[in-house]
Amino acid sequence: MSGIQNIRNSLSGNITKVIVISIIITFIGSVGWAGFFSQGTTGTVAKVGSQEISNVDLSFEISNQQFAFEQRFPGQEIDDETLFNISKDILIGKFSVLDFLNSSEMILSDDFIFGQLSEEDQFQENGKFSKNRFDSSARSNGFIPSDYLQRIREDLIIGLWRQSLANSTFLSDYEISKSLSLVEQERSISFVRFPIENIKKSVNFEENDLIEFYENNKESYIDPQKVKTSFISLNTNGLSNVSDITDAEIKSEYDIYLQEFDYSIRKSVSHIMINISDDKSKEIAKAELLKAQTRIQNGENFKDIVLELSEDDGTKNSGGSLGFTDGTLLPPEFEEALLKMEEGDIYGPIELASSLHLIKLDENIEPSPVSYEERADEILEELKIQRAEEKYFSLLDLASELVYQSSSLADISEQISISIEESQHFSRQEIPEKLKYTEVEKFLFEEYESTGYVELIETSDSSAVIVEVSDMIEASQLSFESVKSKIKEAYIQSEASKKSSSLSENLIAELKKGKTFEMVSNENNTTVESYQALKRDSSLLPASAVDKIFSLSRSKTGNDYGSSFAQNGDLLVYRLDDVTDSSNVLDETRINQITDFLNQQKATSEIGELQLSLRNNAVIQGI
Repeated sequence: MSGIQNIRNSLSGNITKVIVISIIITFIGSVGWAGFFSQGTTGTVAKVGSQEISNVDLSFEISNQQFAFEQRFPGQEIDDETLFNISKDILIGKFSVLDFLNSSEMILSDDFIFGQLSEEDQFQENGKFSKNRFDSSARSNGFIPSDYLQRIREDLIIGLWRQSLANSTFLSDYEISKSLSLVEQERSISFVRFPIENIKKSVNFEENDLIEFYENNKESYIDPQKVKTSFISLNTNGLSNVSDITDAEIKSEYDIYLQEFDYSIRKSVSHIMINISDDKSKEIAKAELLKAQTRIQNGENFKDIVLELSEDDGTKNSGGSLGFTDGTLLPPEFEEALLKMEEGDIYGPIELASSLHLIKLDENIEPSPVSYEERADEILEELKIQRAEEKYFSLLDLASELVYQSSSLADISEQISISIEESQHFSRQEIPEKLKYTEVEKFLFEEYESTGYVELIETSDSSAVIVEVSDMIEASQLSFESVKSKIKEAYIQSEASKKSSSLSENLIAELKKGKTFEMVSNENNTTVESYQALKRDSSLLPASAVDKIFSLSRSKTGNDYGSSFAQNGDLLVYRLDDVTDSSNVLDETRINQITDFLNQQKATSEIGELQLSLRNNAVIQGI
C-alpha cells in the first residue's frame, strides 16, 4: 500500500489543476477545426473495448496536438494527415486504459470529482465550490458541462492510475547499489586537441564554391515577411481606484466574510502504518502496533517510532504527519476515532483495507475570523480588482461590437477613449513585446485578410488587443552579394566540420593499428593532454562528449578511442586510460535524489509497457 499521505497527495489540487488548465488551453487552441469532421460532433468514430471514441474526442485531441506542436515549433506547419494519425494513436492508447479501468470497476463519482475541483478558484463562489460556476466555466470555454465533467473524469482517473502504479514501483537494494556505483564512477582520458580555427584556416575555396553553397542553401538566406501594425491595448490597468469604493461596500463585504466563515475545528494528525500482506498477517501487524503504543506510553518519542516502524514512505520522514483534517478528509475510521480524542492522544490499531494504523492527534486548531481593521485593506484591494474587471469586460464588449460592425481602428479608438499605438515593420522573430502572443502572431502572419482589416484578440483573462496590419512586406530571396560574408562563414564552418570528422576517423583508425598519441601530436605540432577522474557531471566538456567517454568499453581500457568537440568547437581525439569506482561516500540527500530519479525512470518504463500491453490486447473497431 502506498500510504495515506501519498494517496492524499495524488488527490491534491496539482493533478486536477493541470487537467483543468490543459483542457481549457486545448479548447482555446482548437478554433478552426469545427468543420473538420463530416460526421458531426456526437457520432462515434471508433470503439476500444467498451469505450466509444466520439468526434468530440477526436476533434479535441487533434486540437490538443496542434496546440502542442505550435508551442514547440512556432512558425512551422504540420499536415492534417500526420496530425490525425498522432491523435488517433494517442486516443487508442488512452481509451485502452479507460476500458481496462472500467472493467476493473474503477469509477469516480461526480461528488468525488467536484471535491477535487473545490479548491480551484474558477469554480468557487464566496469561497466555496459552486456547481453553477463549474457549468458557467464549461460553457464559457465552449463545452457542454456534462462533456467537460466527463473529460476531467477520464483524465483524473488515468492520472490517479498512473500515480498508483508509480507509487508501487521500487528498485531492489542491488539495483540501487549498482546504479550508485555507476553514477559515481570516474574515468581518465588522454587526448590530442585540434583547434577549430586551425582547421578553418586550412579550408580553401573559390568564388564558385560559395555560389554553389548559396544555391544549395537558398532557404537559409531569405528576408522574412514583415508587417507594420496599428493596435489598441485593452487591460484592467487604471480602470479602478480607491475613490470608486465606499466604506459601506467594504463593511458589506466584511459582513459576508463573517457569515461564510468556516469555524470548523481543524485537527493535525500523524500515524504509524503497518501493511497487511502475505508475509505479515493482520495479527502480527496488530501486535507490532500495540507494542509500539506501549513504548510511546512509556515515554519513547512518537516520531522516532514512526521512523523505525511505519511503512508509509510518504509520511515517515515527516513524523508520520497526515496534515490537517476538518472532519472529512481522512478515512471515516480515522475521523470517528478523532472525535473522541484530546490533543496528544494516541489511538489504535485502526484497520483499513490492507493496513493497520496508530493515529495521534497532534493539535486542535479553532479558526477565528480576523478583525474588520485587519481585513479592510484586503477587501479594498479585492473590490478594486473586481471593479476593474467589471469595467474591463464592459469595455471588451463595446470593443467587440465595434469590431463586428467593421468600424475603423480610429473610430474604435475614439469611442473607447484609448489611443492607437504604431509599430515599425517587424518579422515573425521580432514581434514587439505588447504583441508577443501566439494568437496575435498567428493572425498577423497567417490569417489576416488585407491591410485595414481589424481584429480583436483576447490575450489573457484580463487583456486583449485590437490590431490591424497597416502594411506588409512579402518575404524575398536575399541576393548572393548581400549575404556573401555570411555565406563565406557558413561554408568554412561546414567544410571545417567535414574535415574534423574525416580527421578523427583517420586518426582513430591509425591509433587502433598501433600509432601512439605522441606520434600523432608530433605530426600535428600539438601536445598530449589529459583529464583525470572525470565524472558524469563534469563541466570540463560538453555533456555529449562526457556521454561518449562513459560509453567507451571498460574492458578495452587503454585501447579504446573516441572523438568529440569541446565547448569552443575544438576537435578532441581521446583514449580511455583508466576507470575507477569512486570510494566517496554519498550523503543521504544525494542517495535519495538518485534513488527517486531511478524509481521515476523505472515507473515510466513499466507504465509504458503496461499501456502498450493494454492497447495490443484491446478490441479496436473503426478509425
